[in-house]
Amino acid sequence: MSLNKNEHNTNVSDIALYLKCPRKVYYSKRSQKKRTNDDVSYVEHLFLKEFGLRYPQLLEHFSSKADGMIDTIQSVFNEIHVELNIIYASELEGVSESTILEAIDNLQACIEDVSCNMGEMLKDTHSMPLVRALYGMELEPVLYGSKMKVSGMPAGMVNFEGSPAPVIIKTGKCPEYGIWADDRLHLAAFSMLVQDIHNKPIDGGIVIYSRSGCIRPSKIRANDRRQVLGVCSNIKKIKEGFLPERKQTPLCNDCEFLESCDVKSSLASKFF
Repeated sequence: MSLNKNEHNTNVSDIALYLKCPRKVYYSKRSQKKRTNDDVSYVEHLFLKEFGLRYPQLLEHFSSKADGMIDTIQSVFNEIHVELNIIYASELEGVSESTILEAIDNLQACIEDVSCNMGEMLKDTHSMPLVRALYGMELEPVLYGSKMKVSGMPAGMVNFEGSPAPVIIKTGKCPEYGIWADDRLHLAAFSMLVQDIHNKPIDGGIVIYSRSGCIRPSKIRANDRRQVLGVCSNIKKIKEGFLPERKQTPLCNDCEFLESCDVKSSLASKFF
C-alpha cells in the first residue's frame, strides 16, 4: 500500500510509537484494522494524560493554599470523569461505561501519592523555578521543524532556565530517579524540534509522571540526539515498506494491531 509523499515526514508521535514497538509504526501508517480499545488500561492512560495537563493549575493553586490537597485533587478527578467522554469522544467510541468506571476506580489509589509528591515538591526551594515555569505552560502547541522535517505536539511548552522547554506526560510508573530511557528519547525528539524552530541549542525538557505526581526535568545529551536520528531513519524505512521483525513481549496481548501482526518476518525485516 502506497503512502502520500507528505506522510514520509516524521511526527514525534511516530517516534514514541516506534519506541513502544517498531511494527506499530508500520501498521498505523497503513490503516490496518485496530481492535476496539475497550480495555481498562487504555482508559486509565487517557484519564492520566488529561490529569497531567491539569498539573500546572494544581501547582499554582497549592503554592498559595497548601491545605486540602487531597480534596482538591479528588475534585479534579471528579471533573475529569465528567468531561472525559467529551474531550476524548473519538478515542472512547465503543468503550463501555463499565470499563470507564473500573479505570477511574482503579486510579483513586493514585490520589494520595500525587498529593504527597506534589506537597514535597512545593516544600523544596530548589524545585520552585520548575514549579513557576509550569504555571505558564502553553498546552499542546503544534510545532513544525522545517530543517528536520519533523512535527509534533508536546503536552506543553514552558520557559525554563531561560530557554523554551518541551513538556511531555507519561502515564506509567515513575522511576525512582531521573526518567526512563525511552522517555528521554521521546523528550529529546521534542527538544530537537524546538531547537530546529528557534535555531538555538535546547538542552532540556520536563517529564510529568501523572500517575504519581512526580515532575522531572532532564538534560538532553548528544547521544540522545544521535539515537533519535537513528530512529527517524528507521521510521523512514518502515514508511517505505519495510516490516520490522516482530519481538514478542507481554504487551503484545493488549496491542490494538494484534490481529494484523503476523509472526512471520520477511527476509528484508531480518536485515532491518
